[in-house]
Amino acid sequence: MTHLIDFMVMMPLGAHFIDAFGAAPADLARLVFAYTASAAVAGVLVSTFIDRFDRGRVLCVVYVAFLLSLLVTASAGSLDELVRARAFAGMSGGVLSALIQSLVSEVAPPGQRAGAIGRVMSGHALSAVIGVPAGLWLAAASGWQAPFVAVVFVSLWVVVGLLRHLPPLPPRRGSALPDAPGTPTPGAFRYVLSRRALGGFVLTFLVTSSCYAVIAYIAPYWVKNVGIAETRLPWIYLLAGGISFFTTPLAGRLADRHGRFPVFAVTGLLSAAGIVLATHAPALPLAGALCVSSVFFVFVYARWAPTVAILAELPPGPVRGAFMMLNGVTTQFGMGAGAMFSGAVIQIGPNGGLVGFGMVGNVAAVLSLAGIVLARRLTRHA
Repeated sequence: MTHLIDFMVMMPLGAHFIDAFGAAPADLARLVFAYTASAAVAGVLVSTFIDRFDRGRVLCVVYVAFLLSLLVTASAGSLDELVRARAFAGMSGGVLSALIQSLVSEVAPPGQRAGAIGRVMSGHALSAVIGVPAGLWLAAASGWQAPFVAVVFVSLWVVVGLLRHLPPLPPRRGSALPDAPGTPTPGAFRYVLSRRALGGFVLTFLVTSSCYAVIAYIAPYWVKNVGIAETRLPWIYLLAGGISFFTTPLAGRLADRHGRFPVFAVTGLLSAAGIVLATHAPALPLAGALCVSSVFFVFVYARWAPTVAILAELPPGPVRGAFMMLNGVTTQFGMGAGAMFSGAVIQIGPNGGLVGFGMVGNVAAVLSLAGIVLARRLTRHA
C-alpha cells in the first residue's frame, strides 16, 4: 500500500506544486511521466531475470530502494529536483505492483486467482481511504513534503515485515514451457512477444491510459471547476476509497464465479460512464461531488481485478513472472501516456479553471469501450 500512496498522493498534490513551484499543467504531467518512464525501463530490466531468482528477495531489494526514493522526493527543493526524484521513485516503487501481482498470480490457485488479485488490488482503495486523505491533511498542515516523510516511517515497518514473514518462492525459469499449439518454446521473450501476449499488453494500455488520463487532473478539476474547497478534497477520496475497498475484492470473487470477461465487461461499461460523469461535472455541492467521484473511482478500481486475472492466464507458468513485469511496464507507459495526453489537451482558462477536461473524458471512455472488445477476443481464444 505504501508505494501506492506515494504515487497516488502526487496527483492530488498538484495544487500544492502549482503554488510552491509555479508548475503548469504540463509540468504536472512531466512529474507523472518521469515516474512512469523510469518504471518502464526498470520493469524491462527486472523482467530479464525475475524468473531466475527468488521473487520474494527481489521484492525486498526493490522495496528498500523505494524507501530511499521517498527521502529524495521529500528533500527536493525545485521542480527539476522533484522530477529527478520521481524518476528514482519510478525505478523502485513503480515496479512493486507488478512484482506483487506476479507473486499472487503464481501462488493463488486458478479458480481463486481473481479473488486473490481483487484483495491485493483493494490496496489501491485502502491507499485512497487512508493514505491520500491523510497525505492531503499533512500537506495542508506542514507542506507538501510531509506525506512522503510519513510514508518513510511506515515503510520502515514494512521492510521489517517483509524480511521476517515473506516466504521463499523458488525460481521458475528452469521449467519447460508447455508444448501447446501456437506457444513458442525457445525462451521467455519469444513467448511474451507473441501475438496473444501483445494483445494482453494492449488491453493493459487501454485500461491504464483511460484511467490515468482522468486521475492525473481530477483533483485540480474538483477544486478549480467543480468548486470543492481544497480542505474538503480528502473526503472525496475517503468515501470513494472506502467503498472501493469492499467492491474491488467483490469484483474479483464475481470474476471467479461468473467468468473473467462478463465481470470485466460490466465494470468496463460502468467505468466508462463514470469517466464521462466525472470529466463533465459542473459546479456541485459536496454531496453531489461525492456521488459522482464515487461512481468514477469505484468502477475504475473494480475492473482491475478481472483485468489482471485475464492477463495472468495468458502466459504459461515458467514465463509468468517475465510477462507480468513487462505488463507492469505497459501499465507505467499507459499511465504516463494518459497523463501526457491530458497535459497536452488541458489548459488553464481565464477564471483559473481547467479547459479541455471533457474532451479528455470522451477519449478515455472510448478507450475503455475498446478494452471490452479486445478482452472478448483474448478470452474467447483462452
